[in-house]
Amino acid sequence: MQQHLMQMNQNMMGGYASPTTVTTDLIQQYLDQNKQLILAILDNQNTGKVEECARNQAKLQHNLMYLAAIADSQPPQASAMAQG
Repeated sequence: MQQHLMQMNQNMMGGYASPTTVTTDLIQQYLDQNKQLILAILDNQNTGKVEECARNQAKLQHNLMYLAAIADSQPPQASAMAQG
């Protein structure tokens, strides 16, 4: 199952780093980029730049899918198991 998730994640991530090279620094870079994308989307919406807005939204969605795939491929945390 874990191997299937990793293969699926690699397919989803396209040109991104593979799950074996994911670091907290890399994740932080994606979070920072997502913040900038959200601000750019708001600016694009306010100025009527529809094409740029759509392009930034697509990039944001791609980044979020990548981060979700990383999260989904992680084993459950001990604290989550204790609560359940």
